[in-house]
Amino acid sequence: MKDTSLDRSAIGSIGRRPLSERVCDALKAAIINGALPPDTKLTETEVARKMAVSPTPVREAFRRLAAEGFVAIAPWRGVRVQGFSEREIAETYQCREPLEGLAGRLAAANIDAAGIENLRALLAAERKARTGSAVEELNTAFHAVIYSYARNSKLTSLLVLFHDIILRDRVLTGHSPRRRHEIQAEHTRMADALAARDGEAAEQACRFHVQQAFAYRLAQRPGHGKRPPLRGVSDTGREAVVVMPDRDGAPGEDTGASSSRTRRNRVGRSK
Repeated sequence: MKDTSLDRSAIGSIGRRPLSERVCDALKAAIINGALPPDTKLTETEVARKMAVSPTPVREAFRRLAAEGFVAIAPWRGVRVQGFSEREIAETYQCREPLEGLAGRLAAANIDAAGIENLRALLAAERKARTGSAVEELNTAFHAVIYSYARNSKLTSLLVLFHDIILRDRVLTGHSPRRRHEIQAEHTRMADALAARDGEAAEQACRFHVQQAFAYRLAQRPGHGKRPPLRGVSDTGREAVVVMPDRDGAPGEDTGASSSRTRRNRVGRSK
């Protein structure tokens, strides 16, 4: 007779997250906020001692962080906090743009009055925020509302991963007051499109937001005192020109339509 008794290993304990996940989240937070800068060496025994856990959950956390690109594990050299190259950052923004647009389009079809009210409240708080950390928290919360109304768990998982990478990089590069004001304007445009339940406008607004964030990021590189030639999306649709870094990590110059280093992408084209 077949044994139908419950296999305890098939379910997790109620109300508790695995210790390895909590260790992973703590280490990731320290990496993102800059407490553990790139090239910091991490050891199982030292991390386990400081976090008052055994080495096993630390080892599992290292593997997860390595899979997400936050640390590098090298034989005989141990674990080090991984820095992201300029090209990796550019590729992250490149992937994030269409996914943020999709999230906006999906959210426009699902969002309710409570969701719109939540976005408006976060916008009001953004205008009053005085510190960079407060702005980052509100920015994360604003996007989280949109992800929740997109109602696509796979999409949310990908966007959260990209957001973690970009947030870590943003901590290292900093935010200017000018960019903070631009973010408020871009968020307002996104909220307005969602309030109108206009999927196309919401997608365009979300993609434009990512384009502008990438333009700001490139402008922070030494020797780049002004914005690169990245243009946003108008109501009628325009060509967005994004300068991608060369393979050696340096951003290429916009030399025209024939340039192999310039990615041109038609976005927001009106139908």
